Formats: sequence, structure tokens, C-alpha cells
Amino acid sequence: MRTYNDQIYQEAQPGQFAAEPFTAQVLDLQSFGLETEVVGVLEIPRMELIEPVFLGATDAHLNRGAAQLSFSSMPIGGLNTNCVIAGHRGWLGALHFRHIELLKEGDKIYLTNLWDRLVYRVEEIMIINPWDLNHLLIQPGHDRLTLVTCHPYGSGGRYRYVVVCERNTKED
Repeated sequence: MRTYNDQIYQEAQPGQFAAEPFTAQVLDLQSFGLETEVVGVLEIPRMELIEPVFLGATDAHLNRGAAQLSFSSMPIGGLNTNCVIAGHRGWLGALHFRHIELLKEGDKIYLTNLWDRLVYRVEEIMIINPWDLNHLLIQPGHDRLTLVTCHPYGSGGRYRYVVVCERNTKED
């Protein structure tokens, strides 16, 4: 996963602007001896949310939890990374990211992967057009987690609600 993160940073995230690759699962977890598709757990206390995190934002993954967008960084943290995690604003009775608007700058978000529990702090909240993907790119020198969902709720995805978080290394 570190090799993948280094590679997409060096190559300026190839494929980042194509919608189709967002759904690709770029690593097969079973080839590493893991029997689950879950690569981590996202915990957002302000939203009272605990969600599994899957690799690749397929419909099946988003229906079951949150999903890392392909061609964003793997959910392991590290310098020059931005793990972009998408979630529905509610689906088939599950809340998922329904209450994302409760988040405020300074709130903590926890991402537990297969090895570590990473702590992030909300730095910026914005509403963007679906095609404005510049906010999802890796920013040199940063360790970021970015949450993305449709906005406003029930609009069918007219805009995107984006929450940019920075790693809080003092609490790791």
C-alpha cells in the first residue's frame, strides 16, 4: 500500500479525473491473505458513525459502508497522501454520511486500518461541483483524509459536500 501511495504521488495521480476508475479496486486484499473486503473502519464521533471502509467506490461497497476512491491514497496515512473516502447520504435505511453537515472544523475523525488507528482533524468544509476534483488531489507535504458525499441531501448529486482533514500526529 505504501508503494502504491508513493507511485500515485510521483505520477500525479494518473486517471484521477476519469469517473470510471473511482470504482476500481486497485489492490486485491485476498492476494495478501485477507478474507475480507474491508480495509479499515471510519469513526466519526460527532456523527455517531462507525462505517467499514472498502477499496474502490463500487455501488456494492457504497451500499455497505464507505469506500476509498481509486487513484486516491490508500487509507494508511503518510506524507504526500490524500485518502478520499466517499459515502452515500443515506441508503436503504442506513444513515452512512447523512449527517455530514454536523461536522465542524477541529472535529476529530478516526481511521483504523489493518495496522494502525490514525487520527485526523477537520480542517476545511466546502461544497463543490461534481467535476471540480482539484480538492481531491494529494497536496505535497500533507497527510490528508477527505470525505465526499452528494449535496444537498436528496438532490441526486447536484453538488459534492467535501470535508478535508489533516492528520493529527500528536495523538497517534
